[in-house]
Amino acid sequence: MNLAQLQQCFQAYVLGGDRTIEAQIAGAEHFATELRLGVYSQGYTARLVDVLGESFPAVQAALGATRFAHLVGEFTREHPSRFRSARAYGEELPEWLAQQLTAPRAAGVAELARFEWAMAATFDASDLIPLRPESLAAVDPALWPRLQFAFTPTLQRLTVRSNCVAWWKFACAEQPRPSRWRLTCTQHWLLWRQELAVYYRRLSQAEARSLDAARAGCTFGQLCEPLSGPVAAAALLRRWIGAGLICGASVSDAT
Repeated sequence: MNLAQLQQCFQAYVLGGDRTIEAQIAGAEHFATELRLGVYSQGYTARLVDVLGESFPAVQAALGATRFAHLVGEFTREHPSRFRSARAYGEELPEWLAQQLTAPRAAGVAELARFEWAMAATFDASDLIPLRPESLAAVDPALWPRLQFAFTPTLQRLTVRSNCVAWWKFACAEQPRPSRWRLTCTQHWLLWRQELAVYYRRLSQAEARSLDAARAGCTFGQLCEPLSGPVAAAALLRRWIGAGLICGASVSDAT
C-alpha cells in the first residue's frame, strides 16, 4: 500500500469507521491498534464539536454543554465535514436539530441555530459601498416609479415562530433566561453589517413584505401600492439607505 492509499484508508477510518487501515497499523502490548487509531477518530469528532460550539454558542447555552456535546457528536458522525474551512461546517445543523428534539423546544432550538448561522453569515459576507442619498437626489422624478434597488450581501432575513432571539440575548448575558420557547405570533427579523459591527432588528409585517419584494426586484412604484402611496415607501427607503442596506439603484427597462 503506497502513501496515497494509506492516507485514503486513514481518512475512511476517521470519517466513516472503515477498518481497512487496521491491517497497516501495528499494535503494542498496552496500546492496541484500535486504541491508537481511536485517538484520531475520537479527536476528530471532538474538534468538530468544539468548532460547532464556537459557531452555535447560544444553542450550547440553551441545551447545556453536556446535551449539546452529545447531540452534536451524533451530528458530526451523520454529517462528516466536506469543507476545507471549519467555518463552512454546520449549515445542516438547524434542520437536523429540528428532527432530533421534541416540540416546542425542537422548533425553537432549530430557529436559534438558524439565527446564529445567519449572524455568522452576515459577518462573513463581502462588502459593497452603500448607496449615498445624494445619488438618488439626482434621479429624474419621472423615473422613480421604475427604480430598482440592489442590497448589501451582508443582509439576512429570518422569519421565526419561536422565542429564539430572546434565547440568543440570554446566551449573550443581555437578559434573563426566557421562560418559554413558543411565541404567540410570527416575528420577522433583519440582520446586516456595517463595517465590523453586526446589527439586527425586528421588522413589522409591512416592512418585511416590502423588503422581500424590493430584494426580489420590485420597483419603487410597485412598493408604493401596498404601502398607501409614495410617502410611506420613501420613508422605508430612507431607513434602508441610512442603515447601509442598499448598495445600488437602477432604472428598470420594463414599462
